[in-house]
Amino acid sequence: MRFKLTRSRRFAAVIISALLCILISAAAADTGYETCYEDFMANAVNGKPQILYTGKTTMALSMRSGPSKETQALGSLKSRETVYIFGYDQTWLFCWDDEVGAYYIGRHNVDTIEPMPGVTEPYGVIRNRYVAYTSKDTVLRASPDANAEMVDSYPAGTRISFWHIKDGWAVMPYKRLIGYIYVGDLTDLTPVAPDVNYAKDGDIISAFTTHYSIAKTELNVGRMENLRVGCRYISKTYEPGEVLDFNKTAGPYRKSRGYMPSPVLIDGGTVAGYGGGTCQVSTTLYNALLQLWDGVTIVYRRPHGPGGAKYAPHGVDAAVGADNLNLIFRNDYDFPISIECTVLNGSLCICIRKGAHNP
Repeated sequence: MRFKLTRSRRFAAVIISALLCILISAAAADTGYETCYEDFMANAVNGKPQILYTGKTTMALSMRSGPSKETQALGSLKSRETVYIFGYDQTWLFCWDDEVGAYYIGRHNVDTIEPMPGVTEPYGVIRNRYVAYTSKDTVLRASPDANAEMVDSYPAGTRISFWHIKDGWAVMPYKRLIGYIYVGDLTDLTPVAPDVNYAKDGDIISAFTTHYSIAKTELNVGRMENLRVGCRYISKTYEPGEVLDFNKTAGPYRKSRGYMPSPVLIDGGTVAGYGGGTCQVSTTLYNALLQLWDGVTIVYRRPHGPGGAKYAPHGVDAAVGADNLNLIFRNDYDFPISIECTVLNGSLCICIRKGAHNP
């Protein structure tokens, strides 16, 4: 960190940087910046946010004034330089420097991200606070406006989870962007329990949704079936101390186990193979588990590589299908938890409930 500016000048830099970010993000693709920035700044003191994580740059970078490559460069960083992170959206890291204030760099350009002492929340958590079904055919829009660009569409009966409800719109992560669904088009709106300890048996204590193509090509039809098959294998109750080894539970990924040929992501490219799509199941589950850091231990997890899987925010995917590619977690709560999956209409929604449950 640098310490050259006076306190008043640092505070002014923070305000200017924040205003620039808000103005720029309004015109840029919505990656959840405003929602995330508001959450992470809630604990700021005199305009300075709480530093949550450190990371190392993977290359020389510019310190951007906003979450866009088109914004002003406030300074530069060397390769393998330590950065101090106070937040993130789906694409950008929110960083702090005592000389320039808040600045932004791409998530894909930083690795070795570690929590600061005393920070318990793991990096990459996106807490979904509600689960619902679409009550009618509805549209996911690029902004909270009935006339905004359509991002995707969902038939009636599609299950989704999302972050917030704001001004009558459900704010939902969609791949590495944010979409909005009109709340009037939703039904069976269920809040995720805000505190696991006070949740009742059967309550949803965590949820996450990813999205997939519903194209009718042969390989994609196989992929959609693999999502359903993988979900069936893991959808059960896990007792206190019980471990889920994804490869052992959902695998082996063979025709005899119900899997079909579909694209498999390997080293950033795709090849046809049995079981393609199961990594999306493990990734969606991993993002739900991240929200339960106080009672679930991630024993083993590997990402797909530097780019990660595009259906999830950068850095929080979980590859499976090989000895060194697996997702393993342990239930360390003193009560059972149950995994419940819904795969329908391009939406893969995984809910974790407190107690034994028959999905």
